[in-house]
Amino acid sequence: MNTSKTADLSSREKLKLILELSSEISATDSIRTMLKKITDGVKNILNADRCTVFLLDEGKKELYSWVAHGLEGVEIRLPVFKGLAGDVASTGSTVRIEDAYMDSRFNAEFDAKTGYRTKTVLCMPMKNQKGKVIGVFQVLNKNSGVFSYEDEELLALFSGQAAAILESAILYRELKKTFVSFIRTLSEAIDARDPETAGHSIRVGNYSVEIGRNLGYDRERLEILEYAAILHDLGKIGVKESVLTKPGKLTEEEYRHIQSHAEKTGAILENIYFQPEYREIPPAAALHHENIDGSGYPLKKKKSEIPHMARIIAVADVFDSLTYERYYRRPMAFKTVIDKIKSDSGKKLDSECVNSLLKLKVSVVLKTLNSGRENEIPARDLNKLKALTLDQLSAILKEKKENPMKKIFNSYYAHGGTDEV
Repeated sequence: MNTSKTADLSSREKLKLILELSSEISATDSIRTMLKKITDGVKNILNADRCTVFLLDEGKKELYSWVAHGLEGVEIRLPVFKGLAGDVASTGSTVRIEDAYMDSRFNAEFDAKTGYRTKTVLCMPMKNQKGKVIGVFQVLNKNSGVFSYEDEELLALFSGQAAAILESAILYRELKKTFVSFIRTLSEAIDARDPETAGHSIRVGNYSVEIGRNLGYDRERLEILEYAAILHDLGKIGVKESVLTKPGKLTEEEYRHIQSHAEKTGAILENIYFQPEYREIPPAAALHHENIDGSGYPLKKKKSEIPHMARIIAVADVFDSLTYERYYRRPMAFKTVIDKIKSDSGKKLDSECVNSLLKLKVSVVLKTLNSGRENEIPARDLNKLKALTLDQLSAILKEKKENPMKKIFNSYYAHGGTDEV
């Protein structure tokens, strides 16, 4: 969409660009990309120098930019009581200014900071379906004179589109907040049942995300994986406390009862409505105790019958369970943990997921353990330790000779106790 810097487009040219822009917007999924296309289109059609789309933050009484020509990657924040954009947000009325510096409402501070010179301004409120202002669409410096009433009508068309997109974004964001808080609350409910393993679900979520990242999961898939991992032990809500917190060895009947948590996890999650993009969560969470050789539970699934996310969670769950204290044992020696996971690779655990775990940096484990002892260790030694992979660390711990990495790592890993290396 190219246009002259000096002359306005003809009505035919404007109509052509409007139709092209509408087609481009309808073919775009990303909200931010949609808004970028709209602002680029308005800039060209109105023959302006730059556009900014502001969203209203009611809590902070501020406008903040979602898209801003000339300031890509920089968020602008303005008080709603200040400047032309603030006036438009406050009053809900459009302003069309021929000379910004002759208007008492104009705030020249931003020009002074950036060196930009604002001249003509067309600024319009964006309203939701209830008529409430949710943002402001601002267009600056027409290249061929001043903004006209026709420009205002055209901006109203695109401002309405931008408002609809932003309203959807706001609604999605609020729904997302509700969903995430729901997930976290369920996780806390699990922790409340079993204080000894409090934090296990979050740690498994952290490890699962890192394993998934090594396997090439994109941001959306990592998000789904994290939620499923956090919920993997939800069924423990239905396990008897006497069994869940028993310090000694479980009887065969008690072991079968605690195994039932996997099936309970699936049953609970299947009764919750998940939006289409989150419908992998129930099977991924419920099937993390299935083994690829068919020896797991509750359904005795094998290999590709087990969802890939469940296979990742299985590795993360085993790793965290063995490296953290339980009622009946101390954390295992770290080299023993790695040896056990390797021995189960290709049998109980997916070998690709195990290899991804072994490639994790030690920094991931130290961050998850969060011992708070960083200040006790020289930064150079700590950085060397963090840069190792879990596989490399395991090899160092097996060495007969003394290695400073052994002592440094064990001060974190042993949780106040000792680890035989």
